[in-house]
Amino acid sequence: MRAIIPVAGEGTRLLPYTEKRQKALLPAGGKAVLDHVLEPLLASGIDEVSLVIGYKGDQVREHMERYTELPVTFIEQVQQRGLGEAVYLALEDTIEPVVIVLADTIFELNYAEFMNEEGNLIGVVEVEDPRRFGVVEVAGRQVVRMIEKPDKPVSNLAIAGIYRIENQEQLRHALTTLIESGSKTKGEYQLTDALNLMVERGESFRTFPVDRWLDCGTKETLLATSNHLLQTQGGAFIHPDSTVEQSTVRTSSIMENCVVRASFLDNCIVLPNARLEKCNIRDEIVEEDAELEGYSSGS
Repeated sequence: MRAIIPVAGEGTRLLPYTEKRQKALLPAGGKAVLDHVLEPLLASGIDEVSLVIGYKGDQVREHMERYTELPVTFIEQVQQRGLGEAVYLALEDTIEPVVIVLADTIFELNYAEFMNEEGNLIGVVEVEDPRRFGVVEVAGRQVVRMIEKPDKPVSNLAIAGIYRIENQEQLRHALTTLIESGSKTKGEYQLTDALNLMVERGESFRTFPVDRWLDCGTKETLLATSNHLLQTQGGAFIHPDSTVEQSTVRTSSIMENCVVRASFLDNCIVLPNARLEKCNIRDEIVEEDAELEGYSSGS
């Protein structure tokens, strides 16, 4: 089965860290978010990947060179006109199934069951404030309606960002309808709107529970996700190409070609080529190529 992974966005919510790096390639728990997305998919039977690229797409191409046995296709989204358009560009006019996964979230779920269950599936998670997300209205597991970022939510079941589509052709036709009619929500072509159009046309969707939903879309959530992953891995990550001397590093990731001396780090991500000396840093992402001496931050 093929997976479509959109990685074209500019990552404005993660500035300034995305000035030099595609947001899907920012690290969580010492590994690129994109790798966290790909690895369980490949372990569960995905044998082909289509990546929709745009902003810093050359970095994504270079990163994917490590997946030497995986057939990878790159589709460029020239204009950023929404997730719906990104998915549309990668869909094929075929009745074959496809999995769509967003690359700013790490999912913990039963991937094997998700892949092998027949029909249209949409991963969902309960949230406190559904207004920030697409939501589903359900009867049991059956989806009755989907709404993108509603002002008055009909449920607290948010669309998590992982989908199994039984028939690519049907979704492609729904997206074509939206794009040809110029039908946008919040100024963009929304995948949620196309899926809801499929429901209106009589297609059946069932919900699939996501056990844990680790957001990587903002500084705060990326740090929290990295912290969670490092705790499950037993502590800190220090890249073998980096040097750490006379320092304490707690639940932090120090990426390649960094030098950390006489410093204390707690819940931090240190991006490549940074130099830290006599620093005391908590709850921070240290920018790529940063040179800090005597810097202190956090509570």
